[in-house]
Amino acid sequence: MGNLLLKKKFNRKAKVRVLYDAQVLEACLCKNNNDRRGIFFVVYNIFKELLRRPELEVAIYAGTDYDTYHRVKKVFSKGGIGITSKIFSGDVKDFDIFLSPRYFIFPGIKETGIICYTIIHDLIPMVCPLHNKDSVFFDIIKSLTLKDYIFAISDFTKSDIIRLLPQIDPHKITQISLAASANFYPCVDGTQNRQIRIKYGIPIGKRYLFTVSTIEPRKNLIFTLRNFIKFTEKNHIDDLVFVIAGCVCDDFEEFFDAEMASLGENSTKIIRIGYVEDGDLASLYSHAECCVFVSLYEGFGLPPLEAMQCGCPVITSNVTSLPEVVGDAGILIDPTNDEAMVAAYEKVYYDEKLRQELSQKGLKRAKNFSWKACVDTMVQEFKKHDFTQPKSSYIVSAPRPWKHLFKKFIFGISNEPKKTRMAIFCLEIFKIKREKQKKTFYIFGIPIFKKNYNHIGR
Repeated sequence: MGNLLLKKKFNRKAKVRVLYDAQVLEACLCKNNNDRRGIFFVVYNIFKELLRRPELEVAIYAGTDYDTYHRVKKVFSKGGIGITSKIFSGDVKDFDIFLSPRYFIFPGIKETGIICYTIIHDLIPMVCPLHNKDSVFFDIIKSLTLKDYIFAISDFTKSDIIRLLPQIDPHKITQISLAASANFYPCVDGTQNRQIRIKYGIPIGKRYLFTVSTIEPRKNLIFTLRNFIKFTEKNHIDDLVFVIAGCVCDDFEEFFDAEMASLGENSTKIIRIGYVEDGDLASLYSHAECCVFVSLYEGFGLPPLEAMQCGCPVITSNVTSLPEVVGDAGILIDPTNDEAMVAAYEKVYYDEKLRQELSQKGLKRAKNFSWKACVDTMVQEFKKHDFTQPKSSYIVSAPRPWKHLFKKFIFGISNEPKKTRMAIFCLEIFKIKREKQKKTFYIFGIPIFKKNYNHIGR
């Protein structure tokens, strides 16, 4: 009984020490990066909210790759993102939780006994494998066991995990809801919108529909655009264009371009503007007639939520996670039904009262989602654990320049047998010195191995 009381006291008052895998953040924080998709913003916003919590002590795990480590370090040392946190090197056993929002957790870390959480965003590479060859995803899936804890970003994703991943304990899956950034708001400044339209080549005198989406098969854009053209031809409409923001997947680009070419002159009604700067999105959503997002599969679906938070009416799919996000605040259709798609276009184009009603419903619905609520759920889960259990040691050292250069050297001489044999001999010497656990081993004044270092990089 005494031990139990001690554990409760410890869990209640001590800060929970969280080691956050921040390897994705570097990609997220690079300005105008075409690879910045929804997942990067999720990782960034969860991290910011975790840092605000006084009951947590959060440090960054930046990996053991030299390039990644130093890019992350550079981003945080500049202080331009308004948040700071310690970049971790040392013994993993000094932490209570290891949280990975994107990548698999290295086996050596798991073997310490630290409690490991992984955020699973969707199972798209399993459900839609043809155009989703995501090696990172399958590394995660292979690494998961019954001991792992999971955060699923929607009830739908949670049900998919239970259905498709039997190696995961269903009782260790917790559903969290994502949120849109505070950058999304009703932006009514007409002058600003005019400037943004000129910037991206959107005709000033025309109304427009808007979507933010990668151009890939599951996003269902060919279905969406074909029916947009049907709608405009049926109703003889020439004052409306369809604007697409987002990059195209390499494997799909040729096919998509061919489909657009088959539309002939009608293809001029479709405007692809590519990557859009963060500060321009609120205006583009706010002045659109509607956001159209009839995807076939989503783990959550941030674009409809972003649109609702800007007061933009939404047409979306009635499948996967999208009904969880939109509820009754948008027009939900079967994403394979042409007639339903054309009818939805007609509703939002002709019925101004409906657009205003959907705008107000969307604004109200969007208030149900926040990063605070998301992280509240995560922190509650963290606090359920007993952190008094002993853990084994696992030391992660900051990547050294010599190691990075040595790898490049080995790669460069791999076709020269004599030099390769010399390099292998040097590596064996390093290994012998390490096994003898010398306190410090120097090469040209650079400390290479320290006592008990059982991890120098992966």
